[in-house]
Amino acid sequence: MSEIRLVGRSTSTADHVLGRKLDSIRFGRYHLTIIAVLSLVGFVDGYDLVMTGSLLVLAKQPLHMTPGEARLLAVASTMMIVVGGFMCSTISDHFSRKTIMIIGTAGITFFTLLIPLVQSGEQLIALRLLTGLAGGFAVSAPFPSAAELMPAQHRRTYGAVYEMSLAAAFTVLPLVGALLAGNAHAFRWMALPGGLAFLVVPAVIYLLIPESPRWYLRRAAPRTRSTPSTTLFAAPAIGYRR
Repeated sequence: MSEIRLVGRSTSTADHVLGRKLDSIRFGRYHLTIIAVLSLVGFVDGYDLVMTGSLLVLAKQPLHMTPGEARLLAVASTMMIVVGGFMCSTISDHFSRKTIMIIGTAGITFFTLLIPLVQSGEQLIALRLLTGLAGGFAVSAPFPSAAELMPAQHRRTYGAVYEMSLAAAFTVLPLVGALLAGNAHAFRWMALPGGLAFLVVPAVIYLLIPESPRWYLRRAAPRTRSTPSTTLFAAPAIGYRR
């Protein structure tokens, strides 16, 4: 029992030291990269998740959807975002935020990429249910990741840029739908850009967003029964010196 308390006390001390270290890093190009990548994630996720209203208008007639199917389509993705969020919270101690973000973004974009292939309302509803489930993972990670990686005084900067990227997605999508309205395959063309992001965005997250330093710290804690050393910070520090 005393050993457990020692490990817990060491981890808490290390967490405070790491927090001060991260907050003391001068804002630079590396942080701009983080803002740009996470804002791209926000734009793509926002575009794909907010597509429901446009799909109701553009896909109802080509797919001969019944009123019941239209009602289910209207709530499918939103309902499953809640389920995905709960699922994400249950596994968050076992996977890093970066991994969760990659899973969520890859899921959202992949299922959106399949929308041009649907042939019925049931298939479209199934894809939107799966998109919402992945969305619960995707929307849970960007803000906590940025809050940890950004210096304290610049977290509001990230928040403002991220919210602007979401607003841009919410604006661009209806404009795309309006330009395509009248085409029998309008909903397919509208979904294609958001789906093609599957080929780019998860790889960008993997390459340019670092793992959480606190994730490294938690994984090292069970093997560290004394006060934390600088080796705990070595992996995340490599990225911060860029």
